[in-house]
Amino acid sequence: MDEKDDKIKKQFYTWQEFDEDMVKIAEWARAKKFQSVYGIPRGGLVLAVSLSHRLGIPQILSAEDITKTTLVVDDISDSGKTLTSLEARIGFRPHVATIFWHADTSHRPDFSLREKKSWIVFPWETEVSSKYDATAY
Repeated sequence: MDEKDDKIKKQFYTWQEFDEDMVKIAEWARAKKFQSVYGIPRGGLVLAVSLSHRLGIPQILSAEDITKTTLVVDDISDSGKTLTSLEARIGFRPHVATIFWHADTSHRPDFSLREKKSWIVFPWETEVSSKYDATAY
C-alpha cells in the first residue's frame, strides 16, 4: 500500500453488517419471486452465494444465463459502469440489488441499503486487495 492509499478515508464493513443486510435483501427478493441469482465478479459473488442459500434458488455463473427472473447482485453500484455494461451485453435491464450505492451512480439499483460515503473495505477483502476490484463481469 502506498502513501496515497493511507490518506483515503475508509469504511470497514463487517460480517455482522453483511449478515444483517443479507436478511433485508432476501426479504425484498423473496417477494419478487426470482428464479436465480447472479453475482457480478468479484464483489457480487459472496452476495450471490449467500442469497442463493437463503432463497433456495440456483446461483448462475454466466452472464449469458441471466433472464428477467434473475436477481443480479453486486457489493456496490459506484460509477454504474459495470451494471450499464452488463445491461448492454444481455440486452435488457435486469433486477439489481446492491449493499451500497453511490449518489452519483449512473445505474441506481432496484434495491440498495447503504449510501457510499467513503472507500468501503468488505470483510472478504484486505485493504490492499480492495483496490483491485475493478474487474469485468
